[in-house]
Amino acid sequence: MPWKTEISLKNNTDRECKIKIPKGQIFENKTIGTGKQNVVALKDYEFTLLPKSTLKVEIDVLCINQRLSSPSGLYNITQFKINKKFENQDQLWNLMNPEN
Repeated sequence: MPWKTEISLKNNTDRECKIKIPKGQIFENKTIGTGKQNVVALKDYEFTLLPKSTLKVEIDVLCINQRLSSPSGLYNITQFKINKKFENQDQLWNLMNPEN
C-alpha cells in the first residue's frame, strides 16, 4: 500500500516550466534522528507550472526503511534515486536489505 506525500513546486520564471519526478526519487525526512521513514516515488510524475506559479502536488511513495516508523512530517527532495526495478513495498524492502 503506497503512502502519499505532498510537495510544493514553484516556478519563479516568466516562462512555463515542466517538472519531472522520476520513479525511484528519494525524499528524506526533514527532521533527522526521529526514527521516521525516508520515502521513494512509486512512479514517474510530470507537471507543468505556469509562469510565476506554485503548485502543490501529492505523489504516491513507498517506505525505504523497513524497521522505522511510518512516514510523517515534512520531506526534502534528495539528489538520490533508486534505479533498480521495484513495483511494490516488498520488492523495495528486498532491494534495500543489505543481506540480499
